[in-house]
Amino acid sequence: MEIEGKRVLISGAGRGLGRTLTRAFVAAGAREVLAGTRTAEARASLQQEFPERVTPLQLDVTRERDVDTVAQLGTIDILVNNAGVAGFGNPLTMNLDDVQNELAVNYLGVLRLTRAVAPAMIAQRDGVIVNIATAFAKVNLPLVGTYCATKAALLSLGQALRAYLTDDNVRLITVMPTTFDSDMSRGADVPKMTKEFVAGEVLAAIREERHDPPIGDEAKGVLDGLRKDPLGLEKTLMSYR
Repeated sequence: MEIEGKRVLISGAGRGLGRTLTRAFVAAGAREVLAGTRTAEARASLQQEFPERVTPLQLDVTRERDVDTVAQLGTIDILVNNAGVAGFGNPLTMNLDDVQNELAVNYLGVLRLTRAVAPAMIAQRDGVIVNIATAFAKVNLPLVGTYCATKAALLSLGQALRAYLTDDNVRLITVMPTTFDSDMSRGADVPKMTKEFVAGEVLAAIREERHDPPIGDEAKGVLDGLRKDPLGLEKTLMSYR
């Protein structure tokens, strides 16, 4: 799909990768970017940075009212399910409320927003849905073990959605980066990609309609390790906890 002239919705657009994706879609010639955020401060900041072609909107993907409002906004050509949260620590002892929040945002929030947007895409027989996951949806990184589990569920959900959407020419892409520079990864002492690189790869995946692509050399290495020595890779990752 070409991006120029298209109408795009991005969840979690107030900061981090979502904000960078907003800039990238504007630069690529999108007709309108609907930038979903949870706070009035983020919406004001977006409006100041993008006086044209960006429409900030209240969007908490866990709130039915916000998502119902999105469903009334007309046809969206490209949906980027970017909103996400991560909990850190041992799944046996970490706060269960944090785990439930990860599920509410990273999995159920994606499904809820996709259910709101997909019918209009089906009606026009054209659209692209991009889910932001991680290469560690394929093999768990215990430091963020429950987060990775939600992203594994998201990867599987994407496959199910693709089965139901493909006959209507709605494409589903789950992109799989590893760690990039963001508030979520601030305390992680690991190599990080830039948000600009990741955003550029997301747009390239849309243009080329890539099938669930890894993003970055580390992500490619994770998938290669799974092919060559899955048990060895899992044992290596056990040290990251």
